[in-house]
Amino acid sequence: MSNSNFEKVQKILREAANAHPEAYGGQPLWEFDIEKFLSAKLHGLPLIAPVPVKSCCGTNESTEGNSAGRGEQSNLIKGLRGKTPFDGSQFPPLPWGGNPVSAENIQLISDWIDSGCPVNVKTYEFEIEKPNTETEKKDLVFVFSHEIAGNEYPDESVTNYQYEAGELKQRMNIDCMSESQLENLRCAFRELYNLNKWPLDGRNYNNLALIHQNHCQHGWERFLPWHRIYLYEFEQALQDHCPGVTMPYWDWTMRQYKPEHPEKGWRIPKALQAYLTTKSLEFLSKHDIPTECLKEKGLVYDPSQKCYTTFATQTDFFAAVEKCIGKQYTQGNYRNRFIDALLAANALWYPLRYPGQYKNGGTINRVIHYHYPSAHDMEQIMSLQSFRDFGGGSLYNDSYGFIDQNPHNTMHIWTGGMNPEYEGDKNQNNIAPEAANRNKAVKVAGRKLHKLDDLYSQPEMGDMFSNLTAAYDPVFWPIHANIDRLWWEWQQQHPESVPADLDAVLTPWSYTIRDTLKIERFGYEYVKNTYLFPVGLEVPVGRFVSKMIDVSAIKSSGFTKAEVRLHRVPQLLRSCFIRVFLNLPDANASTPLDNPHYGGYLAVFGHGACYGGPGHCEPAPLRRREYDLRPRDHNTPRNYRLNVTKCAKRLLKPDTTTLQVTLVVIGADYQEDHELLRLKSVSLNFLD
Repeated sequence: MSNSNFEKVQKILREAANAHPEAYGGQPLWEFDIEKFLSAKLHGLPLIAPVPVKSCCGTNESTEGNSAGRGEQSNLIKGLRGKTPFDGSQFPPLPWGGNPVSAENIQLISDWIDSGCPVNVKTYEFEIEKPNTETEKKDLVFVFSHEIAGNEYPDESVTNYQYEAGELKQRMNIDCMSESQLENLRCAFRELYNLNKWPLDGRNYNNLALIHQNHCQHGWERFLPWHRIYLYEFEQALQDHCPGVTMPYWDWTMRQYKPEHPEKGWRIPKALQAYLTTKSLEFLSKHDIPTECLKEKGLVYDPSQKCYTTFATQTDFFAAVEKCIGKQYTQGNYRNRFIDALLAANALWYPLRYPGQYKNGGTINRVIHYHYPSAHDMEQIMSLQSFRDFGGGSLYNDSYGFIDQNPHNTMHIWTGGMNPEYEGDKNQNNIAPEAANRNKAVKVAGRKLHKLDDLYSQPEMGDMFSNLTAAYDPVFWPIHANIDRLWWEWQQQHPESVPADLDAVLTPWSYTIRDTLKIERFGYEYVKNTYLFPVGLEVPVGRFVSKMIDVSAIKSSGFTKAEVRLHRVPQLLRSCFIRVFLNLPDANASTPLDNPHYGGYLAVFGHGACYGGPGHCEPAPLRRREYDLRPRDHNTPRNYRLNVTKCAKRLLKPDTTTLQVTLVVIGADYQEDHELLRLKSVSLNFLD
């Protein structure tokens, strides 16, 4: 099978689909690189079957009771052949709405999968260290080097990659996410917005936001559990459209927000701010708006610079437009066209939001008598000992939890803000009397939320100002994700401190408070950011050396914890130690453990001699048979994690902004074992 057949496979799929991505569930498979192609899913089903995991008894194919090859087990082949579930019972045959693929070409694709899905550039590349002497010739070391292979996993698929075998999804710091990860998040939000055209569809954005208006819990112990479920349910709605998307969190105490003088900081994350793109210019020019100056003045995203010119407030944006092309283009229909362009460019931007803006240029502490939460505020809250103080009291011991007051209430008022362009009370020096009650400060009745006429309006307050309209603004979700993260961190310190009424039902769902106590049950964890390197189970790893990782953004913002994780390590034949080094690619068994680059070790218990018949020690298949209720198989691949915080902080000196992970496998004889370790991937994770 020629390496060039990947291009031939893509050509077959493209021609059958008539170049319409809808034929494969909206995925232009012919444009994907090999990693994205192999990880593609259709309604949650992987198109390409995983590589069979080998053990001392054979492969995991036998445990599935299926002798078919990897190609015939792949849903892509099943779909092209019209086999279940692509036989019309659940899905029509592939390509949907396209031309049938000939049996000969289907077999070609199946054979290509069976041969390991080769491409022109190898996914993995191994070196052999050259022996220095004749006596060393027998000790060739096989090294997995990402510096050579250059195949860091595409970051937009990290979450897909990490939980495809049952791992936790990761909610990341929104300011540490890559542009591709953010664009996937925007795409998922757009899909929910698109469903608003069907008002009775419970999956649309407006109806999901309406849940908060009608059912939100505040001021007592249900505040944290209820919002944990709300976030989970909303995240599930996003993942129905983009399976790899998770809800990021906004850490508002990071230095770029300048908590002591927040009006001088970013105000809200860059990812949620307003910006224009080149497509925006094309749209605006069609409406007689001059665009050359906008581009010349740097008001447009420049992909070559990998950065945005963003605006935290509309005031700043339209001031820049006025300076560039004149005030007439900031009013009336011209203003509305700019809002159209901004909405199209960033689905996380919202016009009815005035972050950090208050009447007559005032500040939040002078006009509203709140203050922006500082790192010291958060330290005080995290030091509380009882759930009643931290999260709120029970029905019989009512009280507001401190986290519900500041930061929660404050961040609503901060991001909602007051519209400086509001015509109703420009001459008033203070907050309008009706705004003293937050729920009366924002109009609700008669509004057609997320309709353009509503988004063009100039209300007195931003929607985040009131809990009745807050969830209509996308900034609501990262704020509450951070509240949930803070509760999760507090839970690690106080596992015994829980709400009083654990059996209370959290309407409108059927979850109880007891159900919410462990986020792992809902399949997610919080990390600041992750750098992941796929390895693959096909070949043993003698020594793993990652490519250099640029962690300048993480370093500048700080981190609380750094972890090296080994993912999906199968049952190994022999016991071993795995030593972890940072920024020491030449580490080996002789490297002393007091070396400053030494991060620690992991101990793996080996299988030992095989005593059973064929298949007895193979790992269980990732997808059990329907109604298979047996417990987890003892040979299920494990994950390992090692805290390397001290080592990472020790190495990240003022002139060092990169980290590199090296794994050295040490056998029972305290020598390197070059033919033992297999694992699916390695990752370096940072936590706040």
